[in-house]
Amino acid sequence: MKKAVLAMVASLFLVACSNQDDLSTYDEYGVLEETIEIAQYEPKVETDNDGNRVILFYAGEGVAYKSVYVKDERHLKVISTDDEAPLYNGTL
Repeated sequence: MKKAVLAMVASLFLVACSNQDDLSTYDEYGVLEETIEIAQYEPKVETDNDGNRVILFYAGEGVAYKSVYVKDERHLKVISTDDEAPLYNGTL
């Protein structure tokens, strides 16, 4: 019983400590890194399902950039909240 509880606590600890916003594992990371200075922003994966992934990049409390990646089509759009035109709009 003690081993089961210890294993469960260890599992919860590892899940809590994992970084869900580790962007380097995503297909679109290279383009994001070239397009915006990722280190200056706090990324938050808003949506990540079978069809698409949406990442918001926060500067303080506001969103500075948004990326939308359509997985089946390998299409990425990177949008600045300050500009009307996308910074990147293409296929990977």
